[in-house]
Amino acid sequence: MRRYKFLTKDDIYDAFNRLRDTFLAAKNGDDVEEIIKGLLTHDEKLKIGRRILIAECLREGMGIDETAKTLKVGKNTIMSVAKKLDENSIFLDLISKRRNKVESEYGRKKYRLIGSSKLIFKKRKYTGFKRKDVER
Repeated sequence: MRRYKFLTKDDIYDAFNRLRDTFLAAKNGDDVEEIIKGLLTHDEKLKIGRRILIAECLREGMGIDETAKTLKVGKNTIMSVAKKLDENSIFLDLISKRRNKVESEYGRKKYRLIGSSKLIFKKRKYTGFKRKDVER
């Protein structure tokens, strides 16, 4: 917070509320993608994604050294993520729950079986359904 010491408490709360509103604004994957493209740089998207990967590794019981070696990330970053994970671990549960829902629906809708009712081995045809097409 040293970087933002000039901000008042109201400025900080306003910024956090805008961030929360932004997350809640998306109705589907297309909206999420548009918000992310419009708001975050490539570097910021990559940093957030890697922090989620670090949190998942720590949750699985991977050690700090092993996580650093596997993901090629610094120990300070791992410790920072571990601290946040200790303070509030529910975020990872929410992410996992949503990922499971998306993967389940994507798995059901990405292909459809084509062939007559007498055909034992039906052909699978890709429907064009994408992960971002999954509704909230």
